[in-house]
Amino acid sequence: MGETGKTRLSAAAPVKRIDALDLFRFWVLFFMIQGHLFRSYLLPEIRHAHWYFIHEVFHGMVAPGFLFASGFAAFLSFHNKREQYLKLDKTFFTRLRRILFVIWIGYWIHLPFLSLRQTIQAIAAGKANDFLRVDILQCIGTGLLLFTVIAVLAKNEKLVVALAAIFGLLFFLLPGVLRGIHLPAAIQPYFYYDYDYRVSLFPLFPWAGFLFLGACVAYFYTRVSREWFFRTMLILGVFFFPWFFFQKNVLKAELTLTGNLNKIAGVFILFWLSELMIRKCPVRLTGILRRAGKESLFVYALHLFIIFNSFFRAGLKVRFENSLNVIEAIALFLLLQFVVFALSLFYNYLKEKQYFLWRVGFYIFWGAFLVVFLVKPH
Repeated sequence: MGETGKTRLSAAAPVKRIDALDLFRFWVLFFMIQGHLFRSYLLPEIRHAHWYFIHEVFHGMVAPGFLFASGFAAFLSFHNKREQYLKLDKTFFTRLRRILFVIWIGYWIHLPFLSLRQTIQAIAAGKANDFLRVDILQCIGTGLLLFTVIAVLAKNEKLVVALAAIFGLLFFLLPGVLRGIHLPAAIQPYFYYDYDYRVSLFPLFPWAGFLFLGACVAYFYTRVSREWFFRTMLILGVFFFPWFFFQKNVLKAELTLTGNLNKIAGVFILFWLSELMIRKCPVRLTGILRRAGKESLFVYALHLFIIFNSFFRAGLKVRFENSLNVIEAIALFLLLQFVVFALSLFYNYLKEKQYFLWRVGFYIFWGAFLVVFLVKPH
């Protein structure tokens, strides 16, 4: 069911699941798969073309989109279930467990070996930098943990938003200050921004700022009409969007004010376009896309294992890295997109319609993995 849209929401009124947010997640996943495939599989000379610079600008909005959506949903959860945060009931700890699971998946994806013994040996020998590296999932999970702590301690919704805004600004403004600070190997990747991406792709500074921005924008959503909210998203998106095209160094956009404003603007415009699709496109079509968008964690892990490599087996990268022209890359992308989202729809069907089977499969998968991981010598 979609939102009624024309009523002004009071601070205490619960907010129904926002259809546009699920559709927004779908488009973020769509562009994520396309961007990762193009970056890895296109011929190197193609990646030096001028149009590829524009591609990188747009692809740079994928990670902010994930973080923004996570912060937006986190604030609405607090808004709708504030008593659970205050009483610390069972539902609250279930949410906490899910956040920790997101962080765990971030490390699980980068396991160097399907063996605990080998993994420990690699870490001790300093040969597991990829495993310790903070990627988007660790950034999302840690940001959600911090927001949850703020919500529990502050309690008052306006104070929570004020603190979220302050933290968001600090995350955006301080990444350069943290350079050169030496911390323990397991912790440093959360704080250290390396210009060559040798330490982390998504440290908290500045990336968690997008998550806290999402929380602040969600508060705005609860206080105004839906039409006025999305109209504001469009206006702000159009106003800030062109700035980054005047920057010369696209890879370090997240370290510049104009670069981050461009990413934020892209997120706002895509959010507005998602709402426009909800209103204008057939319900059946948007319903299918929204269902796929709900399974963002599943799609994220699956596409990485297929496009790149994993501790399970080699992905397509060993076959197609730096070897495809544009037409070939588009064809492979569309095929991969179809496979991944078909599987995500099946996964969503099991979760929502066959929950017992999904739960049994969930425990069997993780049980089998842990047994092999713990006992496998090499």
